[in-house]
Amino acid sequence: MARSAAYWAGNRYADPAQEPDPGAPLHDLPAPVAARFRLLRDGLRHLPGVGESVRFMGQSWRWAWEYGIGNRKLCWVHVVGDAVSSTFTLSDGEADRVRRLGRLSADLTRSIDEAQRTGPVRWCWLELGERRAIESYLRFARHKAEWLAERPAPHRAPRARGQGRKAADPDAD
Repeated sequence: MARSAAYWAGNRYADPAQEPDPGAPLHDLPAPVAARFRLLRDGLRHLPGVGESVRFMGQSWRWAWEYGIGNRKLCWVHVVGDAVSSTFTLSDGEADRVRRLGRLSADLTRSIDEAQRTGPVRWCWLELGERRAIESYLRFARHKAEWLAERPAPHRAPRARGQGRKAADPDAD
């Protein structure tokens, strides 16, 4: 389900000229929400190969915490008001894999079912208002991170571009 412009206007870090420190929500949010943010952030950053960046995502989302493996995006974390939420995408292939995972939490299932589609990609939004929701989301994120880390093996060794066979293999005659 898409969030309204009024919802996103409540982003705690709205000024495009002032990048928040990655740990800012730990100090700016009420203690129970800050603890959930810490659990989520630490869980995402400890997934193999996952990097974190704080990015300005335009006037709609404003500042968001982005997690990815290389240029592949795992999710974005939003701090809107005194709440933490996440947006993640699912391709059609990933959606098939999700169905094979077995039972997901009701909130996660609903976020996938109500996702906004853009071509072959589903944009899923999930409120993370309690510890149990974050733990369930992190289990899901671990699977998605594994899928993102998969790289198809080349059928043959790549050759340097612009070079003939002799230049690429000096022993070839």
